[in-house]
Amino acid sequence: MFAAALAALVWSAGVPAPGIAQPVPPDSTAPAPAPAATQPPTPPLDTQPGSAAGGQPGAKPESRRVTSTFTRTSEEIDRFELGAGVVRGFFDGVGSFGYRRFLGEGPMFEQSIMAELTGTGKKQLTEGALGVYLLFRPVKTYRESWRLRPLVEAGPGVHAVFQAASLQGLNKTRYKSQVYIKTHLYVGFEALITSKWGLVVRGRGSAPSHRPLDYAQAAIFLR
Repeated sequence: MFAAALAALVWSAGVPAPGIAQPVPPDSTAPAPAPAATQPPTPPLDTQPGSAAGGQPGAKPESRRVTSTFTRTSEEIDRFELGAGVVRGFFDGVGSFGYRRFLGEGPMFEQSIMAELTGTGKKQLTEGALGVYLLFRPVKTYRESWRLRPLVEAGPGVHAVFQAASLQGLNKTRYKSQVYIKTHLYVGFEALITSKWGLVVRGRGSAPSHRPLDYAQAAIFLR
């Protein structure tokens, strides 16, 4: 009984009694826990990387189709021609030097521009001409891979002609020049000997045909 009274007196004084567990007060010196990290909102499925429109992950986005009508290789873009021909008309022959440039290819025709310098003479008359042509060639008449190609093309041409005539019996020379436009048709073939040079044989008809510049020509072309 004395022991029970002593235990009651100790408990009332705030001293823990033996064998009784007491709650531990919180430590005021411990750091406060860190706040939970905030997560960014999840974007919609159709805007996430790696997903295409329509929500199909892994699908490749549709790319724009690029089309071009330029199909010639670098050797086919331009070339030089050195040739000789037989003229129909007053003169006996003609020599020529030309430069040809590929412009483009459409659904029906290939377009090219050609500049040609020609010279000819007979007795007391000498003539030189500079012609610039815009030529159209049907794309179905040849293939770039062919070594022997038919040649059919037509187009307008602008000519500047210069003539020098020595008057017989007189020690004088008369000069004359003229510029005119004609339409030409070429028919023949071209043969590729190597990738850099070949041979072209063609005949030319013109309208109107009152000028003696129509000829059959054989030329070596360099590319």
